[in-house]
Amino acid sequence: MKKTTIKTQIFIAFFFLGLSTFFAQDVAMNSNELELFETNYKTDPEDKEVIKETALEEGKYAYTSKGKEVIVEIKDGFYTEYHGENEFIKAKINWSSENNYKLVVTEIQKENLPFKEGTVMETEIIKVKGDKFYYESNLEGLTWSGRFRKID
Repeated sequence: MKKTTIKTQIFIAFFFLGLSTFFAQDVAMNSNELELFETNYKTDPEDKEVIKETALEEGKYAYTSKGKEVIVEIKDGFYTEYHGENEFIKAKINWSSENNYKLVVTEIQKENLPFKEGTVMETEIIKVKGDKFYYESNLEGLTWSGRFRKID
């Protein structure tokens, strides 16, 4: 008779343990208190860290491409390249650190380019020497280096 009592007690213990686990899960799944522990991983544009010190300040810069001078203007969060004869490329500039930024192309008035509006280019300023800013850029896997010269 003792074996039956021990088996019965073990059965009852497992039964109540399982029952309590079932109810605990039910309460947890339907509880509004869980909202206290939820984490929102979506990034809010308002919560982004603002980079105050950047290698390139607002102003005008120049670089040479295919023997022609290209003027670059950085102003109000935009980077605009002027290629002469009413040709330009405009992009939103997003700084991720003092020396790194991404350009998201917003407007193009230039022919024969291998990219379009919405294209993202990443750039790192690797050295500053006087009024010259040396950089490395990456555009969809294509990388190159160059330099800007501050003109204004």
